[in-house]
Amino acid sequence: MSLTSRIKNNKEFREIISKISPIKEDYINLSGKTPFSNEYSYLVESDLPHAGDSSLVGMAFDCLARFRIGQVTKNTDAGQYLTALSGMKKLQRKTLDFKLTDEYYVPLHTAVYDFIKNNQELTDDIMLVALRLAKLEQFFRMRVPKNFDKNEFLTIQRSDILISDLKELMVVFEERFVSDGIVNEKSEVIFNPSFGISSFLVDGADADVIVDGVLYDFKTTGNFKYDSKDSLQLSGYFLLNQFLREIEDKNFIMFGLNYDKISFEKVCLYKARFGEFECFDFGVVNEELLSDAVISLAKYFDTNPGRLNTIFLAAPLTDPEDYKDAIHSIAIKNKTPQ
Repeated sequence: MSLTSRIKNNKEFREIISKISPIKEDYINLSGKTPFSNEYSYLVESDLPHAGDSSLVGMAFDCLARFRIGQVTKNTDAGQYLTALSGMKKLQRKTLDFKLTDEYYVPLHTAVYDFIKNNQELTDDIMLVALRLAKLEQFFRMRVPKNFDKNEFLTIQRSDILISDLKELMVVFEERFVSDGIVNEKSEVIFNPSFGISSFLVDGADADVIVDGVLYDFKTTGNFKYDSKDSLQLSGYFLLNQFLREIEDKNFIMFGLNYDKISFEKVCLYKARFGEFECFDFGVVNEELLSDAVISLAKYFDTNPGRLNTIFLAAPLTDPEDYKDAIHSIAIKNKTPQ
């Protein structure tokens, strides 16, 4: 159960996140417009013919945005740790065709590396690459149908329409994210930031990108209205990172787990079809309230450790008992005296 699934399906977990989650009125918009309002203007209409296309375009846009940020910052890490690779592995297990990685994924990865390294133009070809990577990511996140056809799956239906939509979205991204200076060649960027043991405890939680200390989550929805699920997701990322830092403060060393020692307080939804930024600064959250949320999260994980006992498989030099002790010590921690 991933972070988003846990927020959706687990009431106790959702209520913990809700303690610090901002409401509509707490956000600011970088353009000065009222956040989540009809003051927004559609810059790219959402008129894709099939419902599944929206999901595919959203994932492909995430890829293209990070690749473009990689170009600006001259950072080829933008092409690493893609969820598409997990989708590729799942496809191999399903089909028992273990040549697929070399035949299908490696050329995609090479194209991305060349695009970033050589600062290539944003052509239809690289957009098709992003759509194929998105298809694999989509496969990783979905249930496999009984009558599964590998060749049909690998085909991108209506690619001309999807590429046209992506082109328009990237024109707006170039103007609002690059030309307006949200990211520049000196920016400090973390792609797909994860949160160590915190991510492991919820079976996966990785955000889109952190640029200069601000966590950005890309949305290609055509709906400008406030959605509490988005706010809870951003709050979940922040709280999981605070929980990770609390464990680090206990001097428990993270052997073998892939995570970023990161610190951020600002989060921002980038609404790609409107070119709008809806932002919140967790620095304004009461410290006692935040501390209480971290303790509540530790209590939750103390009684709901999930796959913590299997952590040794992910990090062979790591003792799960160390983490259990750390979580328990936070769970029984007293609140800051008044």
